[in-house]
Amino acid sequence: MQGKILTIQNIECEHLGIFKPLFEHDGFSIDTVLASKEKLPDSLQGYNALIVLGGPMSVNDPYDYLREEERLILQALNSKMPMLGICLGSQLLAKVINGRVYKGHVKEIGWYTVNLTEHALRTVFRGLDDRLLVFQWHNDTYDLPDDANISRLAYSSNYSNQAFIVNNAIGLQFHVEVDEHMIQDWLEEYSYELDSSIKDAILNEVKHKQRMLEHTARVVYRNFSSMISLYKM
Repeated sequence: MQGKILTIQNIECEHLGIFKPLFEHDGFSIDTVLASKEKLPDSLQGYNALIVLGGPMSVNDPYDYLREEERLILQALNSKMPMLGICLGSQLLAKVINGRVYKGHVKEIGWYTVNLTEHALRTVFRGLDDRLLVFQWHNDTYDLPDDANISRLAYSSNYSNQAFIVNNAIGLQFHVEVDEHMIQDWLEEYSYELDSSIKDAILNEVKHKQRMLEHTARVVYRNFSSMISLYKM
């Protein structure tokens, strides 16, 4: 077995997506907890990595399970355990490191291009071009504290912080793990956020962009799984 991963979901429709079969193929064991309904473990003892996924809630909402997720993220940070936070997960990570999380000036839903920094191209996104097509679905954003241990990985014309890394913890505001079926589920689950013309445009584009997104997911997976393999509990 390569290692044991704790995956935290905040809603059923936002899961590991493309990453799940990649982890399983390489022999990783995955424990998944739906935090809004199931109890999170008291500690990360016995795990080699932590993944915190997205959801429609805000990190500023008064939910006890979000505070529990923050507690585990802090444990991962303190032990330098590999951690991946996606969308809400990245916002929780930003909050834990004393960043400011707040409602953004523009809602991003659909396909967007982000720019990768030199640090990104040497680490998490090694093997990709410096401009990356990603899938977005978020209202909130974050400002990162001025800290030598924190490196910005991606930015865009809308938001200066689209991805970052601190110790072995990675925050991605955007999604690379989604596939066509996952996007279709979100369009149903979150249909109240958009009109039918936007839904149709997203679905029409996914068939052309799915292969590119899957390639990105595989590269990010390879780089992140290498971090897990190197981690010693």
